[in-house]
Amino acid sequence: MAALSRAAQERLFVLGIGIGAVVALKCMRKLLIYYRDNAILPPVENKPQYITQNVEDALKVSTLDKLLDSPNYCIQETTAIIVCERALHDDDALNTILHCATRPDYDTREKGIRSLTYVVNSSTIHLLNKPKTYTALVKSLEYSLKDYEHAKYDKEWDNWQLRDSLEQECLLLLGQLVEKFGVESLIKAKFVERWLAKEHWGEDDRERQINFLESLRTRNQLNELTLPLIRDVNGRSQLCKNKLLPLDFEWDLPSARDVRMTNGEGTSGEEWEGMLVEGRRRRDQSSEEDIIRRRNREAMVLNDGTRPLGRDDIIQRSTTI
Repeated sequence: MAALSRAAQERLFVLGIGIGAVVALKCMRKLLIYYRDNAILPPVENKPQYITQNVEDALKVSTLDKLLDSPNYCIQETTAIIVCERALHDDDALNTILHCATRPDYDTREKGIRSLTYVVNSSTIHLLNKPKTYTALVKSLEYSLKDYEHAKYDKEWDNWQLRDSLEQECLLLLGQLVEKFGVESLIKAKFVERWLAKEHWGEDDRERQINFLESLRTRNQLNELTLPLIRDVNGRSQLCKNKLLPLDFEWDLPSARDVRMTNGEGTSGEEWEGMLVEGRRRRDQSSEEDIIRRRNREAMVLNDGTRPLGRDDIIQRSTTI
């Protein structure tokens, strides 16, 4: 085989150098890209930071006590939530709080009621729906009658702000319970007999009944309890028994939006006493005339229960025979 000429060898040498340079550049580029990609720090995902139930259960009381004294508000708040949840789901702790609420000593009662107020909200109020709670709150209200001198009833203004804060909290807790679960347990706890009837409604029975009925027309916070009581058959019975309503009082409530008062003397709406069934007739009327008058006059009160009754809520209709 003939040897390559000098010119051909030089061309081959230059070609080899060119190919080697291209390969070297490509390898260098790949290495640089590799090191560049490895040098980039990937973004770190924020992992949720929370305390699991197992961690909560493992916290000792001494630890929780120290965390409550932490200068960090978030730590204090989280610790307080843990303590409240433990108390609500621990029968012994809850019974201890209720026991404190029934003590004659004001400071002890205050700690019990304020603890209940603190641990309860709209989603946990059902945990308090038991007879012990109603009995404890009513007992605390009964003691509050002697804690300070209660203001007499005044139809011009609501004396709610003059009540002791402890008494207010008891009434607010009972109001939440009644709103969600009705007045049956409240009646069984003798709320009317042990507290409501002992309020300063008046000097004699007649004045007490008039003032109590008048209070139902006004806008006051106590109506959150008195209106549900008067709408309930057993509640009205207790009110009559304790002379806040006349014994022959009747108020038929088929529904919250359709209220019909039966056998009322003054159902035209001029007076609240129209709901009183006094069982007597006018002196210038005979029994037959009285029956005809009652048969031919109907009154319907339309009120959804969110506001006091007024004249505009009463519709009267007369019929002829």
